[in-house]
Amino acid sequence: MVDKIPADEIWPTPALIRAARGLVGVDQATLAKNAKVSRKAVISLENDTSDRMDYRRVEVLVKLATALEKKYGVEFTKPTSNRGEGVRLLKSKSI
Repeated sequence: MVDKIPADEIWPTPALIRAARGLVGVDQATLAKNAKVSRKAVISLENDTSDRMDYRRVEVLVKLATALEKKYGVEFTKPTSNRGEGVRLLKSKSI
């Protein structure tokens, strides 16, 4: 049996990965290539709404988040007491 990580311990969330991808205007195949994962892995992760996540999927999430941060200048923001989680560009980067 594979250990699963509770959703509240996963950062950034799959929804934020999808939002960041939309923000920078990159398709799933391009992000997958930049993160060195399969497009199928991106699709599966972005559609994941479960309350727990397999550690292998978390590894894919980390690769995607890292690619979005380093290549596209994305910043993922955690929720605070008066604001929700979000995604923004730190600075303009060429795609």
